[in-house]
Amino acid sequence: MARSPLDVIILNYGTPDLALGSAQSVLPEIEKIGGRLILVDNASPDDSAAKLTAWRNEHPNAPVEVIVSPVNGGFAAGNNLGIKAGEADFYVLLNSDTLVEPGALSALLAAMKERPKLGLAGPLILDENGAPAVSRFRKRTPFSEFVEATGLDFFYSRFREHVVPIFEDEADAPDWISFACVMIRRQVIDDVGLLDENYFMYFEDSAYCLKAAEKGWRGARIDEARVRHFEAKSSGVEDAAATHRRLPRYYYAARARYFLDHFGRAGLLAANLFWLLGRAVNYARLLTLKAPKKTAKNRALDIWTGPDATPPDMVNRP
Repeated sequence: MARSPLDVIILNYGTPDLALGSAQSVLPEIEKIGGRLILVDNASPDDSAAKLTAWRNEHPNAPVEVIVSPVNGGFAAGNNLGIKAGEADFYVLLNSDTLVEPGALSALLAAMKERPKLGLAGPLILDENGAPAVSRFRKRTPFSEFVEATGLDFFYSRFREHVVPIFEDEADAPDWISFACVMIRRQVIDDVGLLDENYFMYFEDSAYCLKAAEKGWRGARIDEARVRHFEAKSSGVEDAAATHRRLPRYYYAARARYFLDHFGRAGLLAANLFWLLGRAVNYARLLTLKAPKKTAKNRALDIWTGPDATPPDMVNRP
């Protein structure tokens, strides 16, 4: 198979209509660039594979490949299948719940070619209302867990370097960028390797960007590229967090893996204790007759989930 200038990988699990909408939004530009579109079905329990295959057959002359995984290995494993499907100069990992605006891929490619040490580039992510969404982040530290758990502006303003999201009015360079849509240079994969499949889902993006940074590769957001992200439609975790429902075990297992990988066992313990301390501070709001801010159900117990916890069947999504 000839080397492609660009492979775009869309990973699907039980959301074929969303995945095909994303594919339709990006295919015209892929064809213009001369790249390939790779649709990976992650062992969906529905008729996703049949729908993706039928759509490909309806476009017999389009550069589209469908890969059906026999198992659901998670976000990293599914995207790795797409990466390994062929040789390309650049790869784009694209969530199924996205719509790519015209010119976005070209803008990302131009930035990558102009900046040789730019290893990963993401677009400006827009929410379903068209407003910029947070897509640039600082490195999560154990103390970040305290700041986040307090839910108080007092701590957010005084310990800004430990606040993970970088908001639109901040010019800080990101330590990592969202993998809802990300372009990765082939040389980064050669240096760093594929995505870490020990992360079933979540935290694999921050872990990968930090690992790339250790090799001297930078990440950046390219605002000329725009992608709309219908957040929580592909996994449901963000929706569960927003409504304070219990998050799945695989989220906490990935969290534990992240802190172990980057801060060791002492760092993971510190992260959990800092989170509990932050919640205690949050509950001190009762002294001022203000209700504590809500968090995900059972989180105080779930943060002790180990990194090797077997992920539940993704059919049982929150």
